[in-house]
Amino acid sequence: MRVDESMMRRMGRLADVLSDVRALGRPPVEMRLRRQQLAEFLRAIEPRVFRAPLEARAELRQLLGWDDDALHAFIESPMIVHSSTHVSMNAFPPMLAFPWFCRGVADRHDGGVHLRTQVTHNNLSDNRWKPHVWWRCGAGGRLVRTPLFSKAPRFEHQVLLCQPPPRVELDDLHACDARALGLAGHATNFAYFAMVYRMALERELGLHAPGRTVEVPLDVVNVFTAPRVAQEPWGAALGALGLRHRRVGEDRELHEVRELPGHGPFRPDPLVMTDTVVCPNEVNQALVYRFGVSATIGAEKMTAYVDGMNELIADLMRRVGEAWHRPHFFGVAALPLDEVAPLDGPLGEDVRRQGVRPSLPLLAARYGGELRARLDTLLARPAADFPKLVSRR
Repeated sequence: MRVDESMMRRMGRLADVLSDVRALGRPPVEMRLRRQQLAEFLRAIEPRVFRAPLEARAELRQLLGWDDDALHAFIESPMIVHSSTHVSMNAFPPMLAFPWFCRGVADRHDGGVHLRTQVTHNNLSDNRWKPHVWWRCGAGGRLVRTPLFSKAPRFEHQVLLCQPPPRVELDDLHACDARALGLAGHATNFAYFAMVYRMALERELGLHAPGRTVEVPLDVVNVFTAPRVAQEPWGAALGALGLRHRRVGEDRELHEVRELPGHGPFRPDPLVMTDTVVCPNEVNQALVYRFGVSATIGAEKMTAYVDGMNELIADLMRRVGEAWHRPHFFGVAALPLDEVAPLDGPLGEDVRRQGVRPSLPLLAARYGGELRARLDTLLARPAADFPKLVSRR
């Protein structure tokens, strides 16, 4: 179902639209076991993602939702809301508000959990997220552009998953960045560094419900799943549909693998980054659906391709003989963030003068914990005020 403008008026407020999602209910035994296996896998591969002393390790687990309480909530959840943005030190509208949006859906269902599978195999030429540079606010409240990686053509196809964590030794850090960078410093590569940094900011801003958000980067979903489905009939189904996976090479770029999963042993070492499998987008989404997703969220690009993607997933799951649920989809192409949380003052002047888009680090510096309350005012607005919001089930 697509919610058009007339239906938006009938549904009342944005809050009513977010409530119009049916929870899948208590997970069946097989799905619950799959979630439990993922939770156990996350603990086993912690050294892939971060390496830290005991006290910091506990803090990182809680931050990523890898602590006992959050993982238990994930395993038992009747309502999982899914998002999958790209990793970067930046997050621009409307995607920077996706955690708030997912929390808005999950909060309306007892036991709702946000499962986020950030894309970590994007490369240095990802112009939408601009991972090569960090737009931030300095200690004096002014806009600062901090280069992180070279833009030279020979680097542009290198994936973030294989870049080293940046050496950020700055004496002009804004207070909101100091703790986040301290935690990110335990990450093993840049993709995880950016993931931890952004999650730390989002947690401080109240965009995630405590104990009800679990971060599982897509590369981890792939490495977890590969040895469990890399056999017939999956290999035959992927071959028939022309879906080939890629692996990270020694040159830090992705290369298509000619042989298909299912044709011989395929047991990637989860602690070896160059053993990492990257599946096509449709397969990645299918693998996430296997955990039982009630609703998923995307921006305008996903809105355009989600129906075709789900038809392909339906064919794939039919071929491998697995039942699946087509999640409720929310397409969020725009939110009026500049109305509820404008960047004003000297920082706003810098942003406008340099032609920079507002980003999560900048809003964190400007509003801190006040940001969530400002976003919450959108919930009471008429749904018709959001003409670029798509709701499909």
